[in-house]
Amino acid sequence: MSLIETTLQKLDVPAEQLDYAKTGIHARLSITSDQLQKICRTLKAAGFFLETITAVDDLAEGTMRGVWFFDHYSESSRLQIVIESSRDNTVFPTIGMIYPGAVWHERETAEFFDITFEGSKDSRGLLLPLDVTFHPLRKDFKRPKHQIAGIH
Repeated sequence: MSLIETTLQKLDVPAEQLDYAKTGIHARLSITSDQLQKICRTLKAAGFFLETITAVDDLAEGTMRGVWFFDHYSESSRLQIVIESSRDNTVFPTIGMIYPGAVWHERETAEFFDITFEGSKDSRGLLLPLDVTFHPLRKDFKRPKHQIAGIH
C-alpha cells in the first residue's frame, strides 16, 4: 500500500492511482470543498508539503477546477487534489492556516482566475498592477484595448 493510500485510508477517501511515469503524479483525489481542510490537516500531519495551487478554467463546461499539488518529504508521493466548481462564482476554502505558504499560491490563483479563497487572511492581489480588474488566465479573457500602466 502506498504512503498516499495509507494516509488517506484514515479518512475513507479513495484516491485514483495514476501512472507516475506518464503523469508525474502518483494519485488524484476529486473531492468537494468541504473535505479539503480535513484532508490537508491529515496530509500535513503525515509529512506532506504543498507544492502549488492553481486552477483550470473549462469555459465549454462552465466549470472551474481548483488544483492542489502535494508531495512528501521522505518518500516521493505526488498527490493532486481537484475540486470542481461553477465558474460563475468560484469559491474554495483557504488552507492558509494549515500550510501558511498556501496564502501566496491562493493570492496568485485568485488574481489570475477570479477565485475566492474563503477564510483567507490576505486576499490582496499579488503580481498584477493594483488597478487591474481583469483575470488574465480565464479562457474568456480579452486583452483590454487601453494601455494599462506596467503592462505592455
